[in-house]
Amino acid sequence: MRLDEIHRRYQGAAEFFVVYIREAHPDDGWRVPENLKADIRYREPRTDEERTGVATVCQVKLDLHIPMLIDSIDNDVEEKYVSLPMRLYLVGSDGRIVYTGDRGPFGFNPDSWEEAIRKEIGA
Repeated sequence: MRLDEIHRRYQGAAEFFVVYIREAHPDDGWRVPENLKADIRYREPRTDEERTGVATVCQVKLDLHIPMLIDSIDNDVEEKYVSLPMRLYLVGSDGRIVYTGDRGPFGFNPDSWEEAIRKEIGA
């Protein structure tokens, strides 16, 4: 996966995290045909523990090696960063957000994110 490739390349120069937010396509919400074909079927988690379980399965099935953080069931991170459905962010060494990708899935652009990483670390 491209995100893991970027993580491996720059992990000594930057810290990487995936933040798992609320389920984008739960069975009891807006389902998409791709998830049904791939047998990805989860109800919207109702507790932090349920969300952690779904996030763990996601990390394993996607073979992600980037450390994963999990938003609380009150969706605090998702609301503050407007990250649904998926976005790439880069926080600079001064704590400012220096890169915000467009909304996914069509705006999900690992190449422009990598370019921002290179610029930020001076590579």
